[in-house]
Parts: sequence; C-alpha cells; structure tokens
Amino acid sequence: MQIFLGIDPGLNNTGWGMVEYHNSNYKLIEYGVLKTKISDSLEIRLSFIFDSIFNLIQLKKPDKISMEKVFVNINPLTSEKLIMARTAAFLAIAKAKYNVIEFFPNEIKKAVTNNGRSNKKVIKAKVQQILNITDNIKKFDATDALAVAICIGLMKK
Repeated sequence: MQIFLGIDPGLNNTGWGMVEYHNSNYKLIEYGVLKTKISDSLEIRLSFIFDSIFNLIQLKKPDKISMEKVFVNINPLTSEKLIMARTAAFLAIAKAKYNVIEFFPNEIKKAVTNNGRSNKKVIKAKVQQILNITDNIKKFDATDALAVAICIGLMKK
C-alpha cells in the first residue's frame, strides 16, 4: 500500500488530494483546496501556500508526491503568478525532503480519462468514478489534484 499526494498549484486556489494505492486500486483519503486571500500581498499568499503544503506533508507523510507541470498562459502575468505558486509548493516539497513527480496536463488527462483533451467536467466524473466518490466534489482544483495523485499509479513513474 502506498499513499500518493497530488497538487494542482494556483495562486488563488491550490488543490490537493491524497489517495491510497494498493493492488492497482485507489481509495480516497482526503482532499482540499488552499484558498489564499486576494486582499493579502503576494508574499503572504505564497508563504501561505508554502507553509500549508509543508505542514500537510509533515502531518500525512505520503509515499510519493506529484504536481501538474505549468503550461504557459496567453497572459504573461497569469503565467507568472501560477509559476510562483507552483514554486512555493515545489520548495515546500523539497524542504520536506521529497522529490516531485511531474506530469503535463495532457498526460494527466490521458492517464485518467484516456483522452488528453478532456475537460474538467470529464476529469471530475472519472476521478469520482475511480475513487468511488458519491458526494459531489465542488471544486475542480480538488478533483484536478486527485487526478494528479491517481496519475502516479497509472503512469508508474
């Protein structure tokens, strides 16, 4: 049995999800969204992401951690903020002495749904099916993070 943590980084919302993987089967452990306050300074928001991810890792002690790779957005400012949020998460993972397994968005989509162009609704439905979740997960950030965690076992990296 292994515990996988998946992270979907974002400055406003960083999704995270933990799954148990055993004999090619998945079981939901926990998930959430780290929501920063838009009114806070950039430094405070990045520090919150860093501290929250580091504390989560220290508390839950996953076996492997994965994160979505950044895709370049049309808006350079949006891309910069996403890269900064990802870096805060990346540094928290490094401080906790873990390596990061990275996946491109299309790799995650293909692994989870068999279609590298799936939209968020399709990914959400497939994640809920794989994890046998009957409750509706309200935030796509959380289902995206769970998809990233599931990807560890599917891609066998």
